[in-house]
Amino acid sequence: MSKSTANDVFAPKGLLKMLILKIATMRATTGVEIMEEVPRMTNNVWSPSPGSVYYLLGEMEEAGLLIHVPTGETGIKRYISSEKGKLNLENFKLDAQKNLYKQMIMLKVLSDLADYGAVSDAISSLTNKIEVQN
Repeated sequence: MSKSTANDVFAPKGLLKMLILKIATMRATTGVEIMEEVPRMTNNVWSPSPGSVYYLLGEMEEAGLLIHVPTGETGIKRYISSEKGKLNLENFKLDAQKNLYKQMIMLKVLSDLADYGAVSDAISSLTNKIEVQN
């Protein structure tokens, strides 16, 4: 099996923004720490580019989703999630819960196409545990 690159991975629109908010909700964080944490969170199948991370940090600070926390560390900016950011993350979480069932169905289809019967069966079992929300 070939190694996936970031270009091969489908990440839903806005996922990096939500991962940044999740990390910044847990602790004050830097762009470098985000670029190290996202691959860990995704089992090394996705590494966002520095341009994406730093662009989003600036955009999210401007939008009031993140707060810059002065640290006294030269050249290092740390961010925490604002209340607005936490609410934004919570709303995304609700949307993710609503869409998880559909995504699991699509994973089952991909597993079937790849002839991974055991994976397809496991996904079916997991899908049955998800409450379908409309």
